[in-house]
Amino acid sequence: MVLGYNTIKKMISKDLLIENANNQNIKSSSYDITTDKYILKIKKNQKPISFIDAQELNNMYEEINITEGYVIEPGETILVMLEDIFNLPNNICGFIQGRTSLNCLGLNIATQHLHPGFKGKLNISVTNNSVNSYIITPKIQIAQVVFEKLDKKVKNDKLYSDSKAVCHNKDIRKESMIYSDYIGKVVRHFKGNYYYIQDICMDSETKEYTIIYRNLYDREDSNVWARPAKMFFEEINSNRKDNITKQSHRFELVNDLTIDYTKQNKNE
Repeated sequence: MVLGYNTIKKMISKDLLIENANNQNIKSSSYDITTDKYILKIKKNQKPISFIDAQELNNMYEEINITEGYVIEPGETILVMLEDIFNLPNNICGFIQGRTSLNCLGLNIATQHLHPGFKGKLNISVTNNSVNSYIITPKIQIAQVVFEKLDKKVKNDKLYSDSKAVCHNKDIRKESMIYSDYIGKVVRHFKGNYYYIQDICMDSETKEYTIIYRNLYDREDSNVWARPAKMFFEEINSNRKDNITKQSHRFELVNDLTIDYTKQNKNE
């Protein structure tokens, strides 16, 4: 069921759905979300970027203050930060989509799904598919969010507010979340042993992302290990003599074992 004007107004009066809401943004069956004073401009990289190279992914953005306006050129894509602070209950989800008035100008707003329990700020992708340039400033009603009520409330362990949720309560201007997807997963080393990715951290000296993982077999020297993320996921020669699995990366995900292991771990 899509939430209507009266329900949205009642819930935001309790700081639900959107904590810093403006009643004027409430529509008959949606809420208009507005631009903050920053965007992330995507910089052109001279070489292909790996999805698991967090440092390169972070470096591809340039943060720009748009208080004086930013001109989005034809064919350009930017990430627009929203000033709205979302706070979804465990029985409500949301869908961000473009507004008709901007679609008619050739501005494409990427759709986004908001999970039940999500709390925090977001940025959205805006692409100028027009032949014209447009000026982006703060306080523009850039998109709309439609809220829907679920048939049943989501259990706490399935909510997006779980500690492993990628974007929950994060500073969207500063951190790429690409490595967070691997927390709680089982991986196989090219020599055949299995490991559990326990957490991701940053080295205080080098500022490199580091994988914290533990072995799923007995050994005497240590059960918990740390390795730079770049090295953890680096490509290797599948034909090297000690690569008994013939895999192409130092560690690779093993999804079937991840499911079994995490279920077992939860019940203990």
